[in-house]
Amino acid sequence: MKIVKNDKVNKFEWKELTDKTAFLSPFQTESFYNFYNSISNYSAEVFAVEENNKIISLVVITIQKEKGVKAFFSKRGIIYGGPLIANDNEGSLIFLMDKVINYYKKKLIYIEIRNFFNYSQFYSKFKSKKWIFIPYLNYTLNIENKTLPEVLSLMKYNRRREIKLSLERNSSYKECETEEELIDLYNILKSLYVAKVKLPIPNFDFFKGIWNSSIGKVFVVIHEGRVIGGSFCIYVNGHSIYTMYYCGLREYDKKIFPTHLAVLAAIDYAINNNCKILDFMGAGLKGEEYGVRSYKHEFGGVLNEFGRYRIILKPFLFKVGLTGLELLKKLK
Repeated sequence: MKIVKNDKVNKFEWKELTDKTAFLSPFQTESFYNFYNSISNYSAEVFAVEENNKIISLVVITIQKEKGVKAFFSKRGIIYGGPLIANDNEGSLIFLMDKVINYYKKKLIYIEIRNFFNYSQFYSKFKSKKWIFIPYLNYTLNIENKTLPEVLSLMKYNRRREIKLSLERNSSYKECETEEELIDLYNILKSLYVAKVKLPIPNFDFFKGIWNSSIGKVFVVIHEGRVIGGSFCIYVNGHSIYTMYYCGLREYDKKIFPTHLAVLAAIDYAINNNCKILDFMGAGLKGEEYGVRSYKHEFGGVLNEFGRYRIILKPFLFKVGLTGLELLKKLK
């Protein structure tokens, strides 16, 4: 086995692996890698294990950090979805992750794998290599071979009622068609994060990049010609769709629920394009209150505990950064 990186990775073999792995997500595709590297101040790297000129495991790592002085304490590698593995090849997975750790041990504070699949069969190996399992939850909605009415029937009564009310008030959803619509949607999302979520979000270029990407889908919710909500999604055609961000104007109309329609737009698109799963991308840490979890639950999905694996490469800086983040939350 040997390791190859970035432009040394054979693109044809990469595509071959995505076609046969059980762990496929759009975040481990060449298209996502190219998208992430196309945005200013964002970067990603790809590592692959080759054996007999075939790629048998691969991982795309996004490099993330905060701005300003926080950057020194927050530089991390995030692996969305989890590594791609051919035929559950445990040996190649461990070989791959060992090489990744060795490469980043002086460059990053920690690496985190945010699993969108069940990697529990590799738990003992990860643990033996000092990876920590964190019990994060997630909701997924099975839409394979279902019609929209069938998916709606799986939702909680209030969610169905609110969606029906919204549509009866002549609100609708569609794919984003113009940059003006995109800007309107981004401004709604940004306002939500400033006023309520109180977490940083990427700049506009990131969301425009999703809109322009071959794996990106942006939906807008419209009422009387005005953008009142929408969603930013990443997808694999005929496989799965992931709701990265969704939002709606708050208190816009007591009988219109734009955020519900933002999610419904992604569901509707997925059904019409033969996707099997809609992934809500997170429902918080097990055992802790997380308001968005209840919201996602109302769509009738399945709660999973795929969790996250994290390895800390610089314990002191990690601890200092964690303390600083907790302090900032209290000040807010």
